[in-house]
Amino acid sequence: MKEAEFIKFYKERNEIKSKKEAKEKIDSFWNALFKAVSEEKRVMFKDWGVFEEKDVKSRKIVIPRQLQEAYTQPKKVLKFRAGGKLIQSVNKRGENIE
Repeated sequence: MKEAEFIKFYKERNEIKSKKEAKEKIDSFWNALFKAVSEEKRVMFKDWGVFEEKDVKSRKIVIPRQLQEAYTQPKKVLKFRAGGKLIQSVNKRGENIE
């Protein structure tokens, strides 16, 4: 599902008047989540999952054309680990499709 399709789905499901308003609500959620993760390094939704900021160390790579060794820059990435009930609900939906 692409972003535009999700916005339309969210709008219809929550009976919102316009796509613009639906997009603003979705964006405000993501902005709040990203701000909380950047401040606290971890945001946990009970039974749903955990968003965490992780440090990725630099690593050695080889540039194939020049056969040179180089190193990537260390960076921070956002990771999501699914919780138990989310995993169960996804698996139950998969069983119903068959």
